[in-house]
Amino acid sequence: MAEPLASQPPAASVSLDEPAGTIRISGSIRRADVANVCARAASGLASGGPPTVGCDLRGVADPGLPVVEVLARLAALGRRNRHRLRLEHASPAILDLLVLCGLEDVLSGARPPRPTARSGGQVRR
Repeated sequence: MAEPLASQPPAASVSLDEPAGTIRISGSIRRADVANVCARAASGLASGGPPTVGCDLRGVADPGLPVVEVLARLAALGRRNRHRLRLEHASPAILDLLVLCGLEDVLSGARPPRPTARSGGQVRR
């Protein structure tokens, strides 16, 4: 008798909470989902909206590089339309991936910037 398949994480979903100007991303985002997630979230970053748009990541089930790609694309789209993307409820894994990929500018308020040797701050080892 065959073993039952392991349960799969929920597929990626995106919703826009218009009054609060918050994009909510949840589920598991795979590479094939990136374009669709970005297209659905883009309406929150269209020109004429609030200057800062929140991106609630509390429901992201599987932090990985596809999540980083979505955030980088949304941040670029926001900058083109004069918006700032503010990450909310991002897990430490997502934040660490953004730093590892050199995308600290996407963090914008998710956590205090880490001191660097260039900024004259103390770097802990």
